[in-house]
Amino acid sequence: MLHRPGEAHAVEVFWSGPRRTFAGWYFNLQDPFRRTPIGVDTLDHELDLWWAADADRYVFKDVELFAQRLVEGRYPGMAEAIRAEGDRIAALLDAGRRWWDESWATWQPDPAWSAPRLPADWATVPIDQG
Repeated sequence: MLHRPGEAHAVEVFWSGPRRTFAGWYFNLQDPFRRTPIGVDTLDHELDLWWAADADRYVFKDVELFAQRLVEGRYPGMAEAIRAEGDRIAALLDAGRRWWDESWATWQPDPAWSAPRLPADWATVPIDQG
């Protein structure tokens, strides 16, 4: 994942299967990340863009689910900004812009790495509002 400060999206790379076959790029619309004592936190906005490895173009994902979330009262006052971020990402992709390194599609983790453990109180860590 690429999270840049102040941006309302993340770029994610997806692989499939044990051979880690490149599956595509995922543009997750979300709140800009906030630092916490154990890392970062954000809020997913449901609406996303997906560009499959074998596709010529991206597609918007979860459009109907996003609409349902708005009916449910989620994202009050944020709907237009969320849609605008999706449109901004789409325009950049349409213009051929890439703000991530496409070689990430073939990245492999070091086999010696182990997964970090979250602290027992990870769900109650306060968010730095500063």
